[in-house]
Amino acid sequence: MDRSPLFLDEIFLSLQGEGLEVGRPHLFLRLGGCPLRCKYCDTPRSWKQRDTFDVFFKHTSEHRANPLTDADLFQVLQEVLASYGLPSTDVMLAITGGEPLLQAEFLSTWLPQWEGPVLLETAGILASKLETVISEVELLSLDWKLSETLCSGEELLQTEACLDLARAAECTTQVKLVLTETTSTEQVSHALESIAAKLPHAVVFLQPVTPFGEGPKPPQAEQLLQWSLRHRALSLDLRVLPQVHPLLGVR
Repeated sequence: MDRSPLFLDEIFLSLQGEGLEVGRPHLFLRLGGCPLRCKYCDTPRSWKQRDTFDVFFKHTSEHRANPLTDADLFQVLQEVLASYGLPSTDVMLAITGGEPLLQAEFLSTWLPQWEGPVLLETAGILASKLETVISEVELLSLDWKLSETLCSGEELLQTEACLDLARAAECTTQVKLVLTETTSTEQVSHALESIAAKLPHAVVFLQPVTPFGEGPKPPQAEQLLQWSLRHRALSLDLRVLPQVHPLLGVR
């Protein structure tokens, strides 16, 4: 049975460049549409839902029409996997955006049919929507947005409510904190203390921003070290890790 249609931005297979799964092949499903405007966003095209999306196979790529039904999505994902000779159970499906929870209605009915493991990335908005899909997610990747990194949309953030849901669902969760050269120690402390209170022992990545266009620049390595040392007493698994995929030159 087909469900409400889905708007995509792109599908591709690549190495995961962030977090706990860094370095592992993932099948990326990038959804279209996002109400936030982050100063460091490297995929601004995904802010809007478009008439077409891009799909990348092993040797070729195509433009295809939006929106998609359940059957359409299964077909195109299997085509990409087949071009690499892979079954769906061999790689994690990384659902990203944009903001995937804008299309949680589709995901909540489609994900139970997918056989492989799932990573869901969210900006920490729409907590009620997260509740409808979290049972189908093996790894939740939650961005903790600092106000200084947002041009607009701060009023939409429900990050602490999302952490409450992750804890209640006992879902493996990683939290990503993107940091710039203008990030203050006070902002970092507030974020980390809030995360520790909501989800003790969470894995938290202090991620220096990847320079993009005229966007913000990253903090110095010494500053990252000092933040790590300053907050070592918190009940968090705190790690510094930049995005790896730009260094490798892959998507």
